[in-house]
Amino acid sequence: MAYWITMCLMLLVYVAAIFGMGHLKNTRRGNQLFALLVLVPYALLVWVLYQKVGIRDWNFKNAMPTANVSPFMFTLVPFVMLSWGRLQARLHLLIALLSVGMLFSPLLGCAMNAAIHYNFHPHFLLDYAAHLVLSLWGVYLIKSGQVRLSLKDALASATVILGAAAGMLVLNLVFDTAFFGLSLSGKHNIYNMVLVSDGLLSAGIYFLGLCTVLALGAGFQALLNRNNAGFSANEG
Repeated sequence: MAYWITMCLMLLVYVAAIFGMGHLKNTRRGNQLFALLVLVPYALLVWVLYQKVGIRDWNFKNAMPTANVSPFMFTLVPFVMLSWGRLQARLHLLIALLSVGMLFSPLLGCAMNAAIHYNFHPHFLLDYAAHLVLSLWGVYLIKSGQVRLSLKDALASATVILGAAAGMLVLNLVFDTAFFGLSLSGKHNIYNMVLVSDGLLSAGIYFLGLCTVLALGAGFQALLNRNNAGFSANEG
């Protein structure tokens, strides 16, 4: 029951936040707020896991930036805030493109945990909060006019996370690791699930899935702004 209640609350908060973000007229402060609300829950999550299970446990390792896209993006937030110009615009658009993935990750996580009757742990809320806020930040970046949604720009931004995943795959080949679950030596997984026995096929499914998530994010953002219903913001 706790998971279903959490899902409903997340959806209510998400919708309310979309309607309420128009009050964040100052984009600099708005971005700082979103960044803080991503980093604080994520940092607390890492600390709680360290205290509970230590650095050798898979739960702790799963929260590290090399584990997958979500923690990688969480740890990328400070760099996003310190970047500028075209690079920052590209990273901002990447956050927007990942909006659907960041929203559905905690929702699907709740549904799956509820289905298998997995014990509910309070620190899960920290992970869910970081995902939800990063997704909302992506919506805010588009609605406030800080980045524009075009095919050319979207493809350029998508190469950032696809390049990161490709880099993880190369590192895995060299050091026999399984960062992002992209192992060709039998250690492969997709979000801790082994869908196929062949590592190369699993990697192909992973990249196809990541591209699909990015495309859905672009469609989601276009749908939200189909009537140019964004709000006027400033850098003051």
